[in-house]
Amino acid sequence: MTSQSILVTGGAGFIGRNMIRSMLKDGYRITSLDNFKIGGWQHIPDDIRDHVEWVTGDTRHFDLLNQVMKGKDAVVHLAAPSSFLMYEEDPVDGASVTTHGFLNLLESMRRNDIGKVVYASTSAVYEGNPVPYVEGMKLNPPDLKALSKKWNEEVARQYSERYGIVALGMRPFSVYGHDEFSKGGYANVISLFVWAVLNDITPVVWGDGTQTRDFIYVEDAARAFQTALERELTTQEFNVGTGIETTFNQVLTMVAEELGKEVKPEYIDVPIAIYAQRLWADIRRATEVLGFRHEVDVREGVRRVAEAARTAQAAQQWSHMGSAQMYFETLSAS
Repeated sequence: MTSQSILVTGGAGFIGRNMIRSMLKDGYRITSLDNFKIGGWQHIPDDIRDHVEWVTGDTRHFDLLNQVMKGKDAVVHLAAPSSFLMYEEDPVDGASVTTHGFLNLLESMRRNDIGKVVYASTSAVYEGNPVPYVEGMKLNPPDLKALSKKWNEEVARQYSERYGIVALGMRPFSVYGHDEFSKGGYANVISLFVWAVLNDITPVVWGDGTQTRDFIYVEDAARAFQTALERELTTQEFNVGTGIETTFNQVLTMVAEELGKEVKPEYIDVPIAIYAQRLWADIRRATEVLGFRHEVDVREGVRRVAEAARTAQAAQQWSHMGSAQMYFETLSAS
């Protein structure tokens, strides 16, 4: 058990709320700074709602950030748009909150003499490289989200070298899980497929379904962040994945079996210009240095997503979830 006081930015988000649940059980005192832009207050689970100091705000507001930073032992930084589509919709705001907000965070840490941050980067920084993706590869990000996150990694290393801040950059791969309703159309494809099939809607697959992702369950991803917070490490980056590739077609087979339904997907041309055909993490550094391994495999993860979706459907909650997969059409139209 610990009594450390931790600032979590983006704590109301998908990874954040799952991580906070575990941290509270381990005795951490949590302050969360969040703008509640995605999802909102209604998605914060009851078991953590009353046990966290929730502050509404934006990391780009330095005075507010500096205020909530005071007295903290360390920081977990998750506040930034989580989906490639969010940056495509609003490139200026996406890059601004990612880079400006992170620089504010590091500068506030320096001024308040806080020595450690665990922050969310992205596996997208690797795109264009051969798989599996290994930390230390040369990076040439093809899109604004990945470029903004790569910039964050470089700034984090500068603050580490100049001011001694330990900055651990976590590069999550394809994170999915049971309580992804708050993300709507930005949700992981596993959730989108489950929601569509459960509601007797034809799942839509970009391309031929042979594209792969390294799917990691949200509770595992959250545990990776907490593990990094608790280890004595030097500034570096870690892949947050399983080391296993799974195709979209394989996911659909699992979804069909779990829901007991025949699934005949609709295959369409990939509707965006930049799209990864394969995502696959090399997990040696995470295993050997961080001491992290995933616990939930994709089959079990699909079962949990399906169970949560059935429960929500029975309670007549999140009625939009069946059509969430078609969100990309709105982006194309705009």
